Amino acid sequence: MSPERDGAQARWVVRHACAGHKEEWHGDDDARPLDPAGRQQAAALADALAPDTPRRLVASPTRRCVDTLAPLGARLGVIVELDPTLREATGSALVARLADAAWAGAVICTHGEVMGPALVALRADGLDVRPDVDDDALLLKGGAWRLEPGAGGTWRLELSVPLPVPACPHHGDAVPT
Repeated sequence: MSPERDGAQARWVVRHACAGHKEEWHGDDDARPLDPAGRQQAAALADALAPDTPRRLVASPTRRCVDTLAPLGARLGVIVELDPTLREATGSALVARLADAAWAGAVICTHGEVMGPALVALRADGLDVRPDVDDDALLLKGGAWRLEPGAGGTWRLELSVPLPVPACPHHGDAVPT
């Protein structure tokens, strides 16, 4: 593996995998599990991220976020840490966390409501996205952003959508082509 792909400086931000329709779940939303497509996405995510050997896995305490990172944690022998701030962090708070060197080598699993505003903040700072895709593609369930710091506080984002199938059949999300 080349030095620039060893995960030492990269951070990953993952939107939790598909967990069905919120409206169809009759319990506490924090306890909503992944659906079958989401479990496939979580396994594919583990396959995609394990080669970069992330050192730390941190999830919103919702079951769907923890379950999204569980296969990766099992593969790497790394415990998934819970961080309640990832449930409702602001976009700027997430970007500040990413800028902290302590988060190098970490995979963070959170929610679209956090990632959307973070994407806006990153773009305002000159984000370089590879491949060049729209924001809808960057916010697919089960997708991962591989972020590397650049000069002057900018970031380079590489999108990883591990499954070449519809990302979330319940929500109509489709993998970008």
